[in-house]
Amino acid sequence: MARLHTQPTNSFYGALTGARKATYQLLAAFDANVLKQKNPIVIFSYHSIAKDDWRFSVNPLDLKKQILHLQKHYDIITLKTVDEYLAGKITITKPSAVLTFDDGYKDILIMKDFFKKHNITPVLFVLTNTKRPNLKELGTKRPFLTKRDMQSLIKAGWEIGCHSATHANLATLSDKELKEEIVTSKKSLENDLGITIKYFAYPRGKYNATVARMVQRAKYTMALTMDDGFINTQSNRFTLPRVGVDRTHTFAEFAATFSPSVVRLRKLIKMSPVGRYL
Repeated sequence: MARLHTQPTNSFYGALTGARKATYQLLAAFDANVLKQKNPIVIFSYHSIAKDDWRFSVNPLDLKKQILHLQKHYDIITLKTVDEYLAGKITITKPSAVLTFDDGYKDILIMKDFFKKHNITPVLFVLTNTKRPNLKELGTKRPFLTKRDMQSLIKAGWEIGCHSATHANLATLSDKELKEEIVTSKKSLENDLGITIKYFAYPRGKYNATVARMVQRAKYTMALTMDDGFINTQSNRFTLPRVGVDRTHTFAEFAATFSPSVVRLRKLIKMSPVGRYL
């Protein structure tokens, strides 16, 4: 039997995003005014910074507005700080956030001065085989950062992590292929940049127990998913949740996205047929 509605129509997609917007704002208002819940530690995931129509691009002006708003409510910390927190070396008592950018697109450079001005050090998860990336999984052909670009970001204080070699769907690969994507890519990145690579982000958040074990054996100290959730002292270092932000989120939605009830809702419906739109 043929599968129906493999791609949503514009009207269906519009209805979903409209419902998402209303739901996010209602839940955020409920958290703030009724439950009075404080926002805990959250990791945000971005991709491209551009004025185009790719879903995973965010307009630079929109991103700046989001970050300035975030700074009013959160301490923007580094992933190293989260690492130390999970190791019990430090405590975090204030609502805190980490900014991560996946894939390593060259357009991120337009934000370099802005982040420096606001004393923010994001985490950049890059691919190591940018000559033969998995374009089907990426969904775009935009240019990647060069080695020199990455070195300039490191000099500016950015943290660099590995996002695999080609952006393959790791959950479908053999052990040999996983080694290339997880272990060999780590060594390659360390050799190219002259730094120790401690963090890994699963491409598109796809992983399973075998993949997570391979990441742990490769001597990464933490690995990030796209599972939606908050960080606490009991979080699994190799399945840390993140909250994704893309160009479909209005500013009002973004402001509600890190509300505890919204994050819980996203987590609950992540595996549903419409979950990727909410």
